[in-house]
Formats: sequence, structure tokens, C-alpha cells
Amino acid sequence: MNSESWHRIYDELAASCVHLFRDNGVELRLVEEAESEATPGNAVVSFIGFTGDHLCGSLTIVAPVPLITRCHPLRDRRELDEDMVCDWASELANQLLGRVKNRLRPLGLVVVLSTPSAAIGEHLRAREEQNEGFRRLVFDAGIDRLAVLFDARAQDTTLKLKEVITPDPQREGEVLLF
Repeated sequence: MNSESWHRIYDELAASCVHLFRDNGVELRLVEEAESEATPGNAVVSFIGFTGDHLCGSLTIVAPVPLITRCHPLRDRRELDEDMVCDWASELANQLLGRVKNRLRPLGLVVVLSTPSAAIGEHLRAREEQNEGFRRLVFDAGIDRLAVLFDARAQDTTLKLKEVITPDPQREGEVLLF
């Protein structure tokens, strides 16, 4: 995949992340240049894989537990335990990659998502990669920071994304029963 296409994917990822957290009551601001640093104290990591004809890889979210708690839909109704925080972090990874998937589909990239998972730990640090398909995005969320890691491989190194005509996908937030 060419460099311009990778940057388009990263832009779609950043916009999707800002919108997802805003929809859940947390404002994010992308930090342009941020050093990799361990999370202070208790943090949650959630991750989800994806595959497709042209692109495969994973998406990982690393965030302090209080940030995930602040955007949890039950935060005002009950005390949240670690299982509920992990479940919500997994759902955020799923929703974020789903939003990215919806934004990439009109560009000719179709991906299938795996099942998300999450864990809680102390002083977590996101790894660093040097390949073209890896990107670490860091966001300020008030007193907290959120890291999103996108690690992908493209089967075709010359692939260039372009607009294609596709039927409208499921709109974000709609429920589809099957």
C-alpha cells in the first residue's frame, strides 16, 4: 500500500476515535508528537484483530481505568468492577474498529473483525514498531491519556485507496438483529 493510503487510514482512525469517545461523553485531542510512556497506575488494554483481502492486523487501546470508567454507559447507575471495565474496553475496541471499517469500505477495503479482548494491569506501556503499517496515536482526555495502536500489513505494497461505489453499510448506532 502506498504511503498516501496509509496516511488516509491513520486519519480515518484518528477521526473515528475522537467521535467514538465524544459519543460516550469524553472529549479527546490528538497529541501530534508524544513519547511512549507507561500508564500511571492501573490501566486497561483492549485489542481486536481484523483480516481482509488487502489488509490484516490488529488495533489496541491502552488507557487508564478511570478514563474507561468515565465513558462507561453504566457509570452513573452502579459501581463498576474490573470485569465491567474490561467488557467496556473490549466493546470500545470493537466499536472503534467497526467505525474504521465503515470508513474504509467506500475506499475499497473490506475487513472482517475478530472478537475483542481486554485485560487490566499496572504501568502498561505500548510497544513501538518501525514498519509502515504501524501507527501509535496518543490522545489527551483531560487528565488522562489514551493510546491507540494500529498494526497492519497490506498484501499489495502498491495498492492505492480510491473511492468506489458501494451500498450503504449499517449506520453507526443502529441495531441489526439476525
